[in-house]
Amino acid sequence: MPLVFLPDVESFFVWADIDAVSRELPELTRTGQPLRAVLVTPDGKREVDGIALPALDAAAALAVVPTASLDTLPASVAVWALASKLAMELVAQERIVPTITRRGSRIEARWAAALSASDDAAKAAALARSMPPAAHAVPITVPAMSVVGSDDVWAPEALLRACIDAVVDALVRSSRGGPELPRAGVRAKHAQGGPVAWDQRFRAALEGAEPALPAESFAERAAAEAITRWSEPALGASDRLRACFRLELPLGDRDPFLLRFLLQSPDDPSLMVAASEVWSGGEGLSKLGRAFRDPAESLLEALGRATRLFPPIERALAGAKPDSIELDPATAWAFLGDGAAALGEAGFGVIVPAELTRTGQRRLRLRMRVGGKSKVAGAVSGHAGLGLDELVAVDWQAVIGDDALTPRELAALAKQKAPLVRFRGAWVAVDPRELGEIQKHLERGPGRAALRDVVAAALAGETRDGELAVAVAATGSLATLLERLQTSRAVNLGAPAALQATLRPYQERGLSWLESMASLGLGACLADDMGLGKTMQFLAFLLRRAERAPRDDRPALLVAPMSVVGNWEREVRRFAPSLSLVPHYGSERARAAADIPRERATLVVTTYGLLRRDAELLASVDWSVVALDEAQNIKNAASATARVARSLVASHRFALTGTPVENRLAELWSILEFGNPGLLGGLEKFRREFAVPIERYGNEEAAARLRRIASPFILRRVKTDPDVIRDLPEKNEMKVVCTLTREQATLYKAVVDEEMRRIERAEGIERRGRVLALLTYTKQICNHPAQYLSEKGPLAGRSGKLGRVTEMLEEALAAGDKALVFTQFREMGERLVAHFEATLGAEIAFLHGGTPKRVRDELVVRFQNEPHGPRVFVLSVKAGGTGLNLTAANHVFHYDRWWNPAVEDQATDRAYRIGQTRAVQVHKLLCAGTVEEKIARMLEQKRELAAKVVGTGEQWITELDAAELRDLFSLSKDAVVAGDDGEAPAPPRRKKRESRPEARS
Repeated sequence: MPLVFLPDVESFFVWADIDAVSRELPELTRTGQPLRAVLVTPDGKREVDGIALPALDAAAALAVVPTASLDTLPASVAVWALASKLAMELVAQERIVPTITRRGSRIEARWAAALSASDDAAKAAALARSMPPAAHAVPITVPAMSVVGSDDVWAPEALLRACIDAVVDALVRSSRGGPELPRAGVRAKHAQGGPVAWDQRFRAALEGAEPALPAESFAERAAAEAITRWSEPALGASDRLRACFRLELPLGDRDPFLLRFLLQSPDDPSLMVAASEVWSGGEGLSKLGRAFRDPAESLLEALGRATRLFPPIERALAGAKPDSIELDPATAWAFLGDGAAALGEAGFGVIVPAELTRTGQRRLRLRMRVGGKSKVAGAVSGHAGLGLDELVAVDWQAVIGDDALTPRELAALAKQKAPLVRFRGAWVAVDPRELGEIQKHLERGPGRAALRDVVAAALAGETRDGELAVAVAATGSLATLLERLQTSRAVNLGAPAALQATLRPYQERGLSWLESMASLGLGACLADDMGLGKTMQFLAFLLRRAERAPRDDRPALLVAPMSVVGNWEREVRRFAPSLSLVPHYGSERARAAADIPRERATLVVTTYGLLRRDAELLASVDWSVVALDEAQNIKNAASATARVARSLVASHRFALTGTPVENRLAELWSILEFGNPGLLGGLEKFRREFAVPIERYGNEEAAARLRRIASPFILRRVKTDPDVIRDLPEKNEMKVVCTLTREQATLYKAVVDEEMRRIERAEGIERRGRVLALLTYTKQICNHPAQYLSEKGPLAGRSGKLGRVTEMLEEALAAGDKALVFTQFREMGERLVAHFEATLGAEIAFLHGGTPKRVRDELVVRFQNEPHGPRVFVLSVKAGGTGLNLTAANHVFHYDRWWNPAVEDQATDRAYRIGQTRAVQVHKLLCAGTVEEKIARMLEQKRELAAKVVGTGEQWITELDAAELRDLFSLSKDAVVAGDDGEAPAPPRRKKRESRPEARS
């Protein structure tokens, strides 16, 4: 169901499957009108019937679509939903500007989006790049509504801009006004009466329904031109260079700060030319990529405008060719603060020393040290845990980076009464507004805080005290406990002796995780997908608890929907017969708390209906454990069910659900509030800090902070149910981003550094060969260090990617599924087979280029048809990527990537083809922060160009220059590297010839 924007009529237009749109987004089509339009599609121009939707109404409906739901919508609808969210966000943040536009001979006053800020411009550029053809199939609109349009096809960038501006204009007009407008001071005669000031008519055209603004005199036309020039920089015009201001640190103690002037490309902020080159007419301007209008004039005009925002710049204009100004520390601080912000908001480029910014390492901050002397000190020995109601000791420190300051050092900094001072041989930022607050906290001395607040702050990395950002450092026993919390998933303690079943490896890890959370005194959410054995894991936990706490005679409570109570009873009798099962439903259920048995290993089972009905009784019992099965039943935090669940008294509270979030993040809050009250703060605070920024605006920073706080309390393993449609079922493709081990990271960096030195000295065909060799080496290291080092083993624990694929295969096999695992390298395939056979305890088939036809055919037949045959098939892409029918598999793993989507798609099609009856899950494994993730990101930004750009495989990488290569291959600074206790790897060794990928014909 394609959705486009028609700039001629400022409306969205939906065509083709209109009924589907009405079903999925009924509010989108409610105000639409029939329209016939001519659109350009991949098949040429087409005259189609559809519905025209008013820009504001459609944008309002699209903007409220949850970000998490966008993947389920057609690509054209998703991209316009993101555009609508961006337009709403710009208006909410007042990033709008009044301007003059021309439509033929008609002059109009309109509101437009200010895309001068780099973040906003980047968002718009990314949206334009991701537009599918169906989203910008717009040449003209035609006769049905007597609209005459242009025959020119709109480029995605221009179309997106027209849409955002139209939504912004409509939204501001609907609010009857906008921000305070500048006064033009030009007067003219109104057509129907006395003189009316130009600025009054300008405002009327901006506020009213009619944007037309006739210019009746030369002065008025000049005013219109002046407004156009005035608004152009704020709009983010892409055909003019913009001024950029870079603050440089002094070279010596007595030297001044330097504010250097540059010209910057609006398309690529990394392309800059110093003002001195502009005045000299040097060749440096050519590196900006294309010819821009009047660079010298642009710089002078920009400096003139910048003086109104940061007056010290005016000193430079006394010279004929200004290129910089010197600043004392106080003025440099003023630039770091309000000056830089004002210039950035106005569309100028601003570059400041990162170490002096609000989050920089050379900035005075307050740090909260927690856990030194508290009740949790005994928790390390296992006698206590992280009871979130407990109070812990809180102390305060003034820090610069990670270094604490002594009282004398802080006093010395304060005595200088300067915001930028020299300290320990480096410049340090001391915000005068924060200095006083820091001193007050230090004078206040040690205190105590609720552990729930401390844990959330420590996991997030910082907290706030009013406007003051406060770093958090856990110490002593609390630091040890937090480390246990964050690493609890790695422990595997095995199943209890009383369990009458064999746990799958991932189920054993789930049991160990529940035990670890319980030992910490914390609640948890076991969020495994349906069919992965949440029931078994919880029963195993109860049995293990009975073994370890034989004197605890408190019963456990399980609350479940009535429809699954019978299943719980059967599972208990079959797998945990040593548990005493007490049904709390029916006419014979307990009528008083005293009627509930207090015996070791007792499990009381009730329903959500009775939880509400018998709320007072159940809340009066001291339970050892309370578990909610299908915990989405409490997703509405205000419901009676959720309120009663939170009132239950228990040492441990667990939520079991395959859908911790169905529609809104508030559902996650409700579930975690049951398990760990207060962890995420109050509901209103949660909505303000997390739900609204993430759901409405897709705020990645808020999402990352929420993930850091919540993820230790949730164990989620996913298996998607099949959804059969037409001849082929659904195909779900997903990236699986794996973490490097320390050995991998060290080896990766050493190889990149060494090979880049060789590449920079090489030329021609030798250089291209070395680049391809580096690509091969880094892929091998991401696969497993043993592959690069030509070792047979050991394999376990050395590769994040191998560990992750093993984990996922365990889940697939536990669900009765079969899987294909593709790799480019025969040697890696041999290692995979050996590892999978040892860890999964199953037969593994292996097909590579040297497999004889008879063996090949036998392997395929056994995999396809034999119930007890191999369930995991490892294949080299060369030998198994084409010509095979392997529909018995419904999981496809691309262990290492071919950067040609067509090759990967052909391999995937071994399972995803006619004859497949189940949904196919395609898992593409990548290592975070490496060349694998960076290339994948490049291809995803515009997949439709992948065949053109990367159609010949990986040869395009050889054409990158040295800086681009180093950026592509270097290990990202923010890559999360899994620690291990192994020694650093041996120096890289030369690979054998057979380590290269199997070539494709």
